[in-house]
Amino acid sequence: MTKWKVSAGRGFAIGLGLMTLITLVTAAVIGIAASRPISFGTFVVGLSTILSLLIVGLMAYWVYGLAGASYLLDRNALVIRWGTSKQVIPTHIIERVFTGDEIEGKVRFYGGRWPGHWVGYGELPDAGAALFYATEPLHKQVFISTPGLVYAISPANQEAFLNSLQQRLQMGPTQVMEQASQRPSVLNWAIWRDWLALALLGLGVLALAFLVGILTFRFPKLPILLPLHFGTSGSPDRLGPRGEIFLVPLIGFLTLVINGTLGSILYRRSRVASYMLWGSSILIQLLVWTATLGILARI
Repeated sequence: MTKWKVSAGRGFAIGLGLMTLITLVTAAVIGIAASRPISFGTFVVGLSTILSLLIVGLMAYWVYGLAGASYLLDRNALVIRWGTSKQVIPTHIIERVFTGDEIEGKVRFYGGRWPGHWVGYGELPDAGAALFYATEPLHKQVFISTPGLVYAISPANQEAFLNSLQQRLQMGPTQVMEQASQRPSVLNWAIWRDWLALALLGLGVLALAFLVGILTFRFPKLPILLPLHFGTSGSPDRLGPRGEIFLVPLIGFLTLVINGTLGSILYRRSRVASYMLWGSSILIQLLVWTATLGILARI
């Protein structure tokens, strides 16, 4: 197979720069929030920090893909290698080859896009669904059309690549290969298609997050000392600093982590056991809610 290089330098540099910028801004915001009293703003900063970490992690995966990107071509197939992903496109199923400047209309794109990086899914006018593995702007991309799917690529030497591809299409394949798609194994886990599992996990997380949001909103108005435990008569028998009220949702958090981990381990062997563990986490969140609201109601 002939290996065709990808001009990945610009996308790689800009991707690293964006990741660094997001990390620095997030660290600065955390520093500002840590120097101020707990409030609802603290909760917002916490959520934004989690979101920033997810974005940086996804961008790191995309940048890693750029580092090992290439196109391999022979008479039998065009192979796109992009990080841990691989697309095998048999030459005998290629119906049409065209460039981006031939596209008329709006292209819909979903994925990672910045200067020097086009990786994701899309929809082309009059061509249908598309997979993008490119580093050049749309008008400089090469589109390989097959039944039901179009592949967008951007070899560094576009003219030479198109000539080579045309020659191999004219010669025909020496053997028939199957169209194939290889992606990270984590994306193939059955749990991503199990709506009950996702709902149970999601409800537990949302319940805990909502409770923490309420506590941070109420926290500035809470008294310095809170009644944290009540005797049989209903009178408080233990006072503590108001910050200790966060120990109650901490129990819910630990339950989510432990049951979520155990459920994930058992998922392949027994989905019912996993559902029971994740369902019990929701019940624990309800108990945590009841305890927390009970404390707040007696202030």
